[in-house]
Amino acid sequence: MWFPDLRFYGKARLIYPVPPAPRTAVLSTAFRQRGAIRVFADPSGVPAFQPQAIAATLRQLESLAGVVSLTHAVIVFRDSSEPRLTEVERDRLWRAFQVPAFEQIIAADGTLYAGECEAHDGLHIESSRLAAGDREIDRAPCACGRSTARLVSPADGKARTAAGGRP
Repeated sequence: MWFPDLRFYGKARLIYPVPPAPRTAVLSTAFRQRGAIRVFADPSGVPAFQPQAIAATLRQLESLAGVVSLTHAVIVFRDSSEPRLTEVERDRLWRAFQVPAFEQIIAADGTLYAGECEAHDGLHIESSRLAAGDREIDRAPCACGRSTARLVSPADGKARTAAGGRP
């Protein structure tokens, strides 16, 4: 039996990378439930919910590998101090869930600082509170059509070059 966090006042809303959000399990009580999005305090109740997508930290996602079958995506929550998701981590997630991984940098309160779109060409900066530090910022329009600045990594540049885009 799953026990969702029914409190929602003052909580963040999950921004699904490619709306509309399918049945999504969120493993962070910083977010509120709404529509197809359900919040879980721990992963034990997730399988009974039969999610189509999961939003959680990398460690939480890896704990659900082989336990749930997804059809849409995984959203990997990162802290602003953590490095970007690596290709090795993305490959591991793909092998475990057979769905694309989207990275989001979120604050402890669930505020979205930066998030990856369907073009997988960096993380669109969504909040001025994000401390970019020495991370590379790309201000060119994204393949998804948005013109917001993005955090990029060397791996993003390799993907653009391999796809025939700019280096």
